[in-house]
Amino acid sequence: MDPEPFGPNVIEVSGTAMLLTTTGGGVAIHLTASAETAAAGQEAVADFYFDEEADGTHGLAGYDRHALTEPRWSEKTLCGREWAVMVGGDGGAIGRFGEVAFAPTCRRCLTILDRHFPTPVADDRLVLVAQLAADVVIDQRGFAEIHHVPGDQQDTLRKTIRAAIRRRINQPVRTYSINSVIYVECKAMYDQHARRNDHEAAEAIDAVLKGEPSPHRERDWIISWETWGVA
Repeated sequence: MDPEPFGPNVIEVSGTAMLLTTTGGGVAIHLTASAETAAAGQEAVADFYFDEEADGTHGLAGYDRHALTEPRWSEKTLCGREWAVMVGGDGGAIGRFGEVAFAPTCRRCLTILDRHFPTPVADDRLVLVAQLAADVVIDQRGFAEIHHVPGDQQDTLRKTIRAAIRRRINQPVRTYSINSVIYVECKAMYDQHARRNDHEAAEAIDAVLKGEPSPHRERDWIISWETWGVA
């Protein structure tokens, strides 16, 4: 018995199917929503892709032709670009030089995608952790790190930290996240604490040059989200 052919390569977002697409001229994988009306829809894969190749092969044998050529998709990606074709999924690449992907990579599409999810509920510890980070930045270092922050809390925590610092000193603040760590930087406060930071760095370099152990210092700029969990 032949396996059932694959349909469009989509991801589900709050119960809505989003098609993974490519513009043809770039490396990013985009998202495309369903068209508002059937008359304005575009097919995931044009009919000619299902034609037999010159060498006699049939690259799209694993896909459902009717499902992929149904004109049900918006003519533009979430980020507003015109797209060329669906990106290959479980059934293989689309066309001889196509690629296979199972998640979007376009940063603009991903940013817009966040609007389709409900706003996460702020954790009870969020305000406290934000205040601790602000204290470290303003009173001690000019920078701070918050480790082990859950993904659904990162954006709100970053905004809360920036607001807390600006309320106190009205200076520009930069925050960014890498994996589960949030980094906070304020140049004005870093410059104010530069003498201390430079002194500690110089002591560490001097110890290395002398072959001595580096002075042990408390990493007071690091805050762990998990430490402040509410039982």
